[in-house]
Order: sequence, then C-alpha cells, then structure tokens
Amino acid sequence: MANIAGLLVLTVLLFAVPGLAAPGVIDDIYDWVFSGAMLSEPRSSVAATSVGNIALFAGGRLQNGSYSDVVDIYNRKSKTWTVSRLSVARSEIGAGSVGNRYALFAGGFDSSFKPMTLVDVFDAQTGQWSQIQLNTPRAAPRLLDLGSVVAVVGGLSGDLQYLSKAVDYVDANLTVHSTSLPSEYPQLGLPIFDSTSGIGLYTAGYQNSRPGERFNDFEPSNQTTIFAAASASLVAGPLFPYPRWGSGGAAANGMFVVGGGHMFGDGSSEPLTTVTDRADVFHAQTQQWGQALTLSVPRDYPLVQTVGDYVVFLAGTQATKALDIFDSRTGTFIVNPRHTPALYTLRDDAAAVTVDGCLLMVAGGTVYQGRNATASVEIFDACKS
Repeated sequence: MANIAGLLVLTVLLFAVPGLAAPGVIDDIYDWVFSGAMLSEPRSSVAATSVGNIALFAGGRLQNGSYSDVVDIYNRKSKTWTVSRLSVARSEIGAGSVGNRYALFAGGFDSSFKPMTLVDVFDAQTGQWSQIQLNTPRAAPRLLDLGSVVAVVGGLSGDLQYLSKAVDYVDANLTVHSTSLPSEYPQLGLPIFDSTSGIGLYTAGYQNSRPGERFNDFEPSNQTTIFAAASASLVAGPLFPYPRWGSGGAAANGMFVVGGGHMFGDGSSEPLTTVTDRADVFHAQTQQWGQALTLSVPRDYPLVQTVGDYVVFLAGTQATKALDIFDSRTGTFIVNPRHTPALYTLRDDAAAVTVDGCLLMVAGGTVYQGRNATASVEIFDACKS
C-alpha cells in the first residue's frame, strides 16, 4: 500500500470541508423532489450507468425469462426519454462510463448462457453506438469508473474457476489493455470509486477458495484491492473486516461505506440466513477500515448511490421504504424524526444510478416478492438547477 500513499497525501487537501454542501446539490434531504416514470418495457437485472446528464438503462431479463436488448435513455436537462438497442440482447451486463463521454455495457450472458467479451459503447456526444471487445469473456463484470479510464473487474468466467480475476482497462480512446487482480482468490466484489480521493475499491462480495478444482468453495470475501486513478495502478488493501454476502456500497469525500448483506448459519443453533444492519467505512486518508456503523434496518443486496455528500441506501428490505442516508461530512447516518425520502414501491433486482451527482434514479426490478417484473422508475431530484 505504500506505493500509493503519496497519491493519497496529495488528495487530502481536496476533501470536502465539513459543513459545506456539494456544489449543485440541494443539501436538505427534505427538499429533494420525488417523481415517477416508466421504462419502455418491464424487466429486472437491468444494467445502469450515467454519462454527462444522461442516464442509460440497458438489457436485463423480461417477465418470460428471455433477455432484452432495449436501452432506455433519460436526459436530465431536457427531461425526455428515448429508446435505443444493444447490439445483442443479454443480461448480467456490467455498466460504467469513461472520459465523461462514453457509456459502456460490458460482457453478460448470451442466449446460450455463455459469458461474452462484447462491449456496447454509447457516445454521448454523437448519440452513436459502437462495439469493442474485452480480452476475457465474463458475465456480471464490475465496472470501476476511474475518470480517464474504466476498469472492467472480475465477473463470472464460465470455467472451472467460475469467478474471474481479469481486469480490462478501457481508456478514453476505447483502447483495451489487461492485467489481473492481486488477490489470492478470484472474487466477485463491490466496485466503489471516490472522485475526491481519486481511488477506487474492489472489496467484499464473495470468492472461490478452491479455484480450478472440480468442486468450488464459495465464501464471503475479505479481500480488498485499491485502484489509484492517477496511475491506473492496483495493490492489495486492508482486509474487509466483516465478510458477508449481499452487501452494497458507495463513497463520498474519501469515505467508502459498505452496508447490509447476510450470513449463513447451520439452521439449528443459529438461523440459516441472517440479514445484517452493519455498515463498514473505509477511510481513504488513513487507508483503514474504521468503526462499524448501523443502518436503520437490516438490508440484503441494497442499492447504494452517491448524491453529493451523501451515500444513500435503498431497497434490500421488506421492512421499510425509507432510505438510509450517510452524511460524509459528519461520518454518521442521518437520524431525524421528520419524514425521510422513501421509495414508493418495494422492489428487488432493480437498477440505480445517479446523474450529474444530484439526480438519483431507481428503475425496473421485480415486485410482489419477485413474481412480476416492473417498468417503474422512481426519481429523487436533489439538483439545484
């Protein structure tokens, strides 16, 4: 970790000053404006990303189990929706952006359930699509947006290893070069980037502790890899302190918050599945995990997004529609007696994305405990203009 310590020292002065709101974002969460919309077709497992003032929702799984090639595109400035198409219908796509121009939809499963190398690229300046190829086929790769490059990390490999350690970097010229994770075991983790500190984490999730063997051994992962945006380097970081399945995370002002998830028990002396309300915080300044915090309710596979200075946890529970909101300026979750922002519809397997750092959108998924796919979109507008 020492070889990126200098980079972190240089970025410490860029951290937000406590008490000051992020520019362009309404600071009072009670003034966020809620509205709704609809995707062009109901579906779950949608891949979502944003580039500039555009949000894109691509692919996914239809009610009948087949895959979609539809891309629903929302323009925050014009408040209009358009529909486009991927080159191939698929699900379990990784989504991200690079160079504030290109939206990438990487990998996924094709109709024969094979991992793909295909990347559909949307140019936000021209509105045109093109395609590039990863060097390693994968489904469900994690995309870590590092500004001038995006790292396509891990995924489902479709071989005996099952999980991939591959990392394909895609730069702003759409050139691909490859490396691999330094971790001991292949891992399907959480990709979290913080623009203030200029670093990204690939952490938590689960790993295969017996890669290449006939029988896999999947278990929650404590592995953490640190990506430095300025140098596109990656090194092993401090171990994730409380490994569990199904957590979610995002970052603001050098604080990486990973919350929720579940653990398995033996089913007799302890419950077979226990969902947790624990939230762990990694501090970019110290490169250490800090003291654990607590969500208002246990959440499993929560959607987590950054809105200004806030890290927002949505869904992942049937207990409440309310959001859990972490304020990076105070290092605590907001607890107030007043009504907090809340979802209108409980849903699973949905997509979430933030546009321009201030418009939070939740789209698709399944409702009625997984029985029906939905086209519903819920929008929380915290934008000042």
